[in-house]
Amino acid sequence: METLGYIEVTGLSTALVVADKMLKTAAVELSALENTKGGGWITVVIKGDVAAVSVAIEIGKEAVGDAFVSSAVLANPAPGIDGLSQGDLFTTPQPDPDPDPTPAAPVTDAAEPSVTSAAPQVEVIQPKPVVHQADDAAVKKPQATCNLCGDPACPRKLGEPRKKCIHYRELFNQDHKK
Repeated sequence: METLGYIEVTGLSTALVVADKMLKTAAVELSALENTKGGGWITVVIKGDVAAVSVAIEIGKEAVGDAFVSSAVLANPAPGIDGLSQGDLFTTPQPDPDPDPTPAAPVTDAAEPSVTSAAPQVEVIQPKPVVHQADDAAVKKPQATCNLCGDPACPRKLGEPRKKCIHYRELFNQDHKK
């Protein structure tokens, strides 16, 4: 029985990068790409032997960095587990077949000349370039994300530890307090 590997990442483009890296790194087969419910997460499902799947999942984790959500390797999955992940992200729903498969007989009028079907003419419409006018009111200054220092260059966001603030030592150093 083949081993199943699951890795969940944020975003479709990240899932494609992970799938590409895993398929190029180890002898695994891509089983499915599934769109999960909420959060923009995509699950990449692979199959192969235990060692190849384990290595591929580890390489996938390293490739995506912060976009990694979770992963699992099922070395000996129970029967039916592989059938749970059949939602392929790239399939489109097929229209229902016509309930009456008998073709209708063409109606011809002897007085009118017959028209042969030709390839439809396609008109290519080039998009017009969008011109933006710079307006002083429309140009916004960068918003400060750090509520401690108010510096727009500071990577700290509201709710993150104070030590992430680039001005932390200046603001909270004991030597400066009186």
